Amino acid sequence: MDEPIASLRFNGNRYGLWQSVEIQMSVDDICAAVRLAIVGAGQGESLGLDVNTVADLLIGDTLVTTVRPDSVRRKVSGDRHGIAIEARSLGRELVDCQYSKTLSGLTLGEIVTRLCATFKVPVKIAAKTEAVPQFSMQCELPSNALINAVRAANLLLYPLPTGGLILTAPTDDPPVTTLEYGVNIAEYTIVDEFKLRFSEYVVKSFDYAADAPRRGAAKDDAFNFFRPMHIVADRYSHGIGGCERRALLERNRRQARAHRIELEVNEWRYVDGAGNPVPWQLNTQVRVIIPEEGIDEVLLIGDIGFSSDTRGGPGSGERAKLTVMPRNAFIGEPKKKSKRGAGVKKGAN
Repeated sequence: MDEPIASLRFNGNRYGLWQSVEIQMSVDDICAAVRLAIVGAGQGESLGLDVNTVADLLIGDTLVTTVRPDSVRRKVSGDRHGIAIEARSLGRELVDCQYSKTLSGLTLGEIVTRLCATFKVPVKIAAKTEAVPQFSMQCELPSNALINAVRAANLLLYPLPTGGLILTAPTDDPPVTTLEYGVNIAEYTIVDEFKLRFSEYVVKSFDYAADAPRRGAAKDDAFNFFRPMHIVADRYSHGIGGCERRALLERNRRQARAHRIELEVNEWRYVDGAGNPVPWQLNTQVRVIIPEEGIDEVLLIGDIGFSSDTRGGPGSGERAKLTVMPRNAFIGEPKKKSKRGAGVKKGAN
């Protein structure tokens, strides 16, 4: 594949040749983050970015995310001028703003749609959702309330290239490609982050309609000592999956995050079935083969980091970092003990 160029497009202009590019996105966050920087001769200018600017970030000619600028820094020294831009996708307003809202008798999808419409954030509802008896937040971050509700329903809410969001289930589609260490995986990191896990998870809530307390619990059997996490659930949680399921999902997500694989590949894109180069996407599955670790599994892409640095030195050049984990981490099923994926045949794509 030809090396793609990251460019920023706004106000009818397109700016490329960035010396440093960083793009981060995750199924656990509702906005993508972007950092761009360049240093050159001359005094330079601010490019015309302002508080109302909406810009497209492209890899090659493919839209990766749509952002608003968080900050623009210009540094001038002698005859050198540098500009550094930090930006996030349109869902950032749900992360930064504190807001109050009470909604009753709507489905989770309708609640997400209403809140996103308030902040002019496009949203796609791609999952069937249940009714929520009551949804209420007072001077809270909308992102926290939405993420808690979405997780209780075993769904995902994450950014799309349009800058908006999608509410959907973890994909069960076949893997889009195969990644193998020594072939197209440049390096890998296996992370065991024990501090993310707890011996037991207790979720408490109150069912106002039934005038009764609710409680759910799940244990992590790997522990031989007491390390609890007690969660006071939002008042609507008993209506979208129940405290028991939320406790199970909290345990399973933390188990998956605590033991994860981070892959570094030398391409920002993979070749799809039609032969087209496509940037890596969240909530897609890949087959991962690492013979040295006995790993041959189909795993879900949970985090993506694109980076490029043309200034030379260690880590320079185009890289993509993919954090992959089992799909069952997002659907309330216990983590499988085997490292090998069931039904995965050698040589399958």
